[in-house]
Amino acid sequence: MKLSYKFLIYVSFSLLIFCLIIFTVIDVSLKKYTRHHDIIHVPSLMGLSLSSAKDTLTKYQLTFSIIDSAAYNPNYNRGSIIGHTPKVGSQVKPGRKIYLTLNPVTIHYTLLPDLKNKSLRHGISLLESHAFRVGDLHYVNYFAKDLIRFLKVNNEVVEKGDSLPKFTVIDLYVGNGHENNIKVPDLTGLTFSQIKRKLNNYSLNLGLSNFDIDIVDTLNSVVYKQDPLTQEKAPLGTYVSVWLKDSID
Repeated sequence: MKLSYKFLIYVSFSLLIFCLIIFTVIDVSLKKYTRHHDIIHVPSLMGLSLSSAKDTLTKYQLTFSIIDSAAYNPNYNRGSIIGHTPKVGSQVKPGRKIYLTLNPVTIHYTLLPDLKNKSLRHGISLLESHAFRVGDLHYVNYFAKDLIRFLKVNNEVVEKGDSLPKFTVIDLYVGNGHENNIKVPDLTGLTFSQIKRKLNNYSLNLGLSNFDIDIVDTLNSVVYKQDPLTQEKAPLGTYVSVWLKDSID
């Protein structure tokens, strides 16, 4: 009986050691396979030519895709990088795709449509159909909620008929309808490309976008957390921060 007891202890101890060894091997293998310890800080690409940006990203084991061109920025050379997502300093893994925004080589101008006293949704559609981009929403005291009162570009008022570069970002100043707060919608499961439009439709703005380190495709990443939370009351024009990952489990 004594020998049997000692034998059982020996077998149990051996099994424990065996399991620990197996667990360690699997853990190390998985971390090696997923490059768990390989973290890259996104370098600044601002102002670089496309070829220089490509060389830099290759050195950092990153890939890239050109999203589009933006409104012409005279502070940068034509065709150079004037924005990228994820931003400089973000932590990513090797192979991550960085989305680049270029300063246009050729500047195309278009006339600003008449948006005054148009509804917010109608105004957004008009801007996008004229190749402009919607910036932030700012609320002013006016009896009609979400009625556009005036527009600004770089803090300067612009009006219908003004000739502006395509892709210019335009901030909208709209009526608050004498309301103060709005309930924050649920953004869970929406892709990065969908959240700004939904927030704007709820009289809110997109704040900080926090991408998980394991994300492969930024544009198709989905929201799993937000601040303020769903159904919380927030002032009109509040900036809602989001956290995104590759998929909702």
